Amino acid sequence: MFDVRRARNFYFLCCLSILAACSNGRGSVDSEQPPSPPAQEGFTISGTVAGLDGDGLVLQLNGANDLAVPNNGTFTFTAQLGNTTAYSVTVLTQPSGPSQTCTLSNASGTIAAANVSNVAVTCATGAFALRVTVSGLVGTGLVLQNNGGDDLAIATDGEFSFPSPIASGATYSVSVKTQPSGPSQSCGIANGTGTIGSADVNVTITCATGTFTIGGSVTGLQGSGLVLRNNGGDDLTIAGNGPFQFPTMLASGASYSVTIRTNPSNPAQSCAVTNASGTVSGASIANITVTCMTNRFTVGGSISGLAGTGLQLQLNNEPPLSVPAGATSFTFTSLLPSNTSYVVRVSQPPSNPAQQCDIAAGTDVGRVQNANVTNVAITCTTKVFSIGGSVSGLRGSGLVLQKNGSDDLAIASDGRFTFQTPQASATDYTVTVRTQPAGPSQTCTIGMGSGKVGSGDIKNVAVTCAVNTFAIGGSVTGLLGSGLVLSNNGGDDLPVNADGTFKFKKSVASGAGYDVTVRSQPSNPTQACTVGSPSGTVGGADITTVVVSCSTSDFTVGGTVGNLAGSGLVLQNNGANDVRLDSGASTFTFAPAPSGTQYNVTVAAQPTGPAQVCTVTNPAGTIGGENINSVQVDCVTTEFSIGFTVTGLHGSGLQLQNNGGEVVSIAADGFFTFPTSLPNNSAYSVIVVTQPNSPTQACLATNNVGIVSGADVTTIQVDCVDSP
Repeated sequence: MFDVRRARNFYFLCCLSILAACSNGRGSVDSEQPPSPPAQEGFTISGTVAGLDGDGLVLQLNGANDLAVPNNGTFTFTAQLGNTTAYSVTVLTQPSGPSQTCTLSNASGTIAAANVSNVAVTCATGAFALRVTVSGLVGTGLVLQNNGGDDLAIATDGEFSFPSPIASGATYSVSVKTQPSGPSQSCGIANGTGTIGSADVNVTITCATGTFTIGGSVTGLQGSGLVLRNNGGDDLTIAGNGPFQFPTMLASGASYSVTIRTNPSNPAQSCAVTNASGTVSGASIANITVTCMTNRFTVGGSISGLAGTGLQLQLNNEPPLSVPAGATSFTFTSLLPSNTSYVVRVSQPPSNPAQQCDIAAGTDVGRVQNANVTNVAITCTTKVFSIGGSVSGLRGSGLVLQKNGSDDLAIASDGRFTFQTPQASATDYTVTVRTQPAGPSQTCTIGMGSGKVGSGDIKNVAVTCAVNTFAIGGSVTGLLGSGLVLSNNGGDDLPVNADGTFKFKKSVASGAGYDVTVRSQPSNPTQACTVGSPSGTVGGADITTVVVSCSTSDFTVGGTVGNLAGSGLVLQNNGANDVRLDSGASTFTFAPAPSGTQYNVTVAAQPTGPAQVCTVTNPAGTIGGENINSVQVDCVTTEFSIGFTVTGLHGSGLQLQNNGGEVVSIAADGFFTFPTSLPNNSAYSVIVVTQPNSPTQACLATNNVGIVSGADVTTIQVDCVDSP
């Protein structure tokens, strides 16, 4: 035990040295400076403890603020110190059992706007001598042992020490390895077993001739306080496993009877003795066996407020214990040995209703003593959760939701919402619309609006708002014809057959626009209907103010003209209303005529210059409810011009002649035509009748003879050169 503890303490000291070497002064070994913490009013003093094996270590901060430290690891004083305050950590009480001496490093300084975490406490266990006092020894060869080793040979009476000192807190068990001889003696041991405290220990060895020792061995001992008794009076306290001997020796022929006077505790154990009685027969008794077993106990306690189901508690790492709803107490099935540490925690909280169960501080952890643990105290409270959801489609204002008939919540826009008042788990909730939105008028409906609160916030209440729709209509006056069709917003058509009120089939959403137009005017007779108050924005009621007024109308007759090249084209409608059109005209229109009137467009005079023949398509019909613009006049030219190009002309007096008749005088280069056109398929022959002079030139016509073939002739070339 001594070597193990020394090795462990050496390990802690090494770790502490490494941490101190690597530390950045903040109790960590990181190499990067962390960001500065926010300003704070007080700062803590903390550090680490290493090598602690004993109990009772108490530290002090600035001569007060006592802090008991039960084990190795970190510690932190509860008191906080202000910035620039001096601090000094000292040891108020050194640990005992085993006796130890704890030293400090980094124990004093001044607060520098940060918590102090590098105070180091290092504890080392003291070692003490195991002494024996021998009396009555007359023989030779006496050898004593401690804990089955560390032999000590004794030659005479006196005081002696075992070679190896023993650490404080370690057990010792002195036994006789070899009894003396010459003469034969039996040596008994008093105070032969125990635990080293904070001083040397003395064991008494008494040797006698003709008497014998009573002893044996102890196994399984973990607790303290075991006392054996021989023959009802010779008590022997046992501190650890190993051999034992009663201090009183017995003569040969004497009887012995070993019993358990006091069972060990901490942990509580029950010990049994075998080979416990007999008669001494000329030799020491060493075969008595004491076997100890640690007692086991249950861990449990009380529960208050448990209403839900599914609560599971866990003891250390044992399987969870399920606790039914309404239970007021619990006991784990596992038995723990005495002196075993235990930790109780809530591994699963209850549901239906969802609850939070807390274990009272100080009752959730502990160490099993000599009885069942019954003081674990658990208090359960029902959780509360928020009720909410989402709103979509909201365009109006004034929407108010209500929970359970009283908790009102005004909603201004789409998105998430949550009622202000939370609700306990396992209670019912109902969300309704208290006030529908207006501007535009809407109707909001609720999905997932009711239920029972479970173990979390309600977030799935869905409020969907739709804009209300209203009818669009009005009145019609003056309608005589048939076929009137009204249209709203360019798509909702409504046939109207007589004066009176009307209403479109499709309703329009509040806040949306409407626009009523005449899609088809009435006929028989044809009428023109106009719309008064045709458009606007739908509010919160049907539209009834649209007014349609109809009157009979006149319409024009006209159309298009194609390929008009000549002039003097005269069109007539019904033998009158002459319209003259000249070259380039593309449309024509006659004076308006009443709806239902017959029309008939004809050509009164064909165009000339050039001569053309114009024909009329779609010439006749009846005027309906709109202007007639479908009459088509197409003109075809029947004569074509004879043209030529002159180049190289410098002189004057050049004259060209076509077909021996019409003569054209030319003064300069360019393109020219004879004034008189020729009918299609006519022959042409262009010649130079007078050559130019000043200077004198000779002009030659090429491509000058041919037949007119449905187009103007433009390929004749006249080239002039100066005469030598």
